[in-house]
Amino acid sequence: MSPQRAWAIALDVALYLALPLVGLFVWGWDWRPIVLLYWLENITIGGATFISLVRRARAGEPQGMPAGFFLMHYGLFTFVHGVFVIVMINLIPVMTDTPAAPFDPLWVVAVWLLTTLVQWFLALRADPPLPSGIGRAYGRVIVLHLTILGAVWLIAAFGLPAIVAVFLVVLHAIVDIAGLVLPSLAKRRGYRMRQTDPGTWALERDPEAGR
Repeated sequence: MSPQRAWAIALDVALYLALPLVGLFVWGWDWRPIVLLYWLENITIGGATFISLVRRARAGEPQGMPAGFFLMHYGLFTFVHGVFVIVMINLIPVMTDTPAAPFDPLWVVAVWLLTTLVQWFLALRADPPLPSGIGRAYGRVIVLHLTILGAVWLIAAFGLPAIVAVFLVVLHAIVDIAGLVLPSLAKRRGYRMRQTDPGTWALERDPEAGR
């Protein structure tokens, strides 16, 4: 694993595992800063993916998705979800008559922005360029948004305690760990993911395995 990749993973753990837990148990956060933080993460991943696509294209490597198309499609997808998340954060407490103390999102945004700029810098400096990460980008948006929005609805509608937000943090960590461990296990057993068509991947036996 390259030093840049290791630093990026360490920042992920610090920002999306340690910070929410400290916010919940020390600073008294509710579910709203965590939802905002996890949506902002999509921007981080999208930016790192775009950088990797551009760098790999300049190196002459075949790309399953052009960087410009990814930026437009993923950016629109993330923007629409962001509007929905912001509206939900403001309206759900009113619609469900759930007491919600005001919170200042500027600290969350400032910490996220700092770590995101570091991750994008690492993506720019990685040698060789980091994997394109298209599947990770779209998979994270779909899986985490479905999970987060469902849990947030439970919190707001039924007044469930902040332990549900802890569940979100733990689930996020499980998704990250699975994303790191499963490819390594597949490679160790002689398998690899191969792109068959734009946006389509297949698990196959690696012909180089065992040589």
